[in-house]
Amino acid sequence: MSTPPAQEEELVARARALAPKLAERAARCERERRVPEESIRELKEAGLFRILQPRAFGGFEFDFSVYVKVAIELGRGCASTAWVYENNAMHQLILALFPEETQREIWASGDPERDARLISTGWSPKRGGARPVDGGYRLDGHWEFASGSWNCDLDLILARVEREGGGPVPEMRLFLLDRAEGEYEIVDTWHAMGLKGTASNDIVVREQFVPEHRTLLWADANRTPEDGVKVQGHGVHDGAWYRVPVCDWLGWTIAPALIGATYGAIDATAERFGTRTNMLGEKLADTQAVHLRIADVAARLDAAETLLQRDVAQATEAYGSGKPPTVLQRATWRRNQAFSARLLLEAVESLLYRGGAHGVSEGDPVERAYRDVGAGVTHVGTDWDVWGRVYGRALLGLDIATPNFGFHSAEVVRSR
Repeated sequence: MSTPPAQEEELVARARALAPKLAERAARCERERRVPEESIRELKEAGLFRILQPRAFGGFEFDFSVYVKVAIELGRGCASTAWVYENNAMHQLILALFPEETQREIWASGDPERDARLISTGWSPKRGGARPVDGGYRLDGHWEFASGSWNCDLDLILARVEREGGGPVPEMRLFLLDRAEGEYEIVDTWHAMGLKGTASNDIVVREQFVPEHRTLLWADANRTPEDGVKVQGHGVHDGAWYRVPVCDWLGWTIAPALIGATYGAIDATAERFGTRTNMLGEKLADTQAVHLRIADVAARLDAAETLLQRDVAQATEAYGSGKPPTVLQRATWRRNQAFSARLLLEAVESLLYRGGAHGVSEGDPVERAYRDVGAGVTHVGTDWDVWGRVYGRALLGLDIATPNFGFHSAEVVRSR
């Protein structure tokens, strides 16, 4: 899938133009523990939430790399806003895997405001699940970490389906719920050290009926790239990114906001060094120690962004060409997603250290970036202990058994 360069550059430019406004609202975003509605409105008006949305339903259907570039630019202004953006904009790609009936309900109602609704996710269960009933399912339970909850109109719940007799592989499904219809409740639980404005609250569902067409089998969204599998989900659209298993790209929805936050921290550090002196009376900007530190931080940041964009390009090529990647290549992507997070945390820690006592005041740009990156890299999608191990086993030709590698839950994957 190719993106017209002019259109891609225009969307990235719109995001870049919004960053200063987001920076002005960053303290308020943290204080209110949600993204200001005017920021969400500006993101919608700029068309940024439609980047991954199918062209058939009013979207741009652009390459995933455009989404990454936009999220990075937004992160320069406010990591919480960029995190909510990237976590909610990627849901357009998931929704494109649902039955066409569902997509028409969400994107083609004829009401522009209704068709621009946003979706959060509750994929981390505290309790509960679903059971089959006539025409659909009954869903009941409690889920955590629905980023952007207060800004969203819909929610995607990932839940286990309890069927008589069960089976060796539990059936997992995505369930699409409507907040305006009272189908779920938001529980205000998000009080975190960083990404404070993401409103990553809990979602509670009470014996809610969900029709069959508002559900998607998780395994169908994560088909292994074997012969005969053309697209994920219900196969409504035929773009390259509708062929990529969801779990292949989920880890790429974490780093962009954090990369942007780290860029913002470097900019703030450079501005501070222009006027500061050390205890010896030397201007910090003239010291070799500062030169080396800035170079080290910039190299780590550049490495993280380069890995991200290179791997996204590889996925586009592999799935778009009809020659699916090997298990080792997919494991490499997951390894790099986790490794990039480590690079970003090391980079922002270095900037915080060099900022000295003046840089630890609450609300300082570097202090905020340190907290935001520190909170973001704890995401399960960048867990080095998991994805480093998956890569090592794949490289050594060992079987992989992990519930989130993008295969059926708990399925053993043959590396070779």
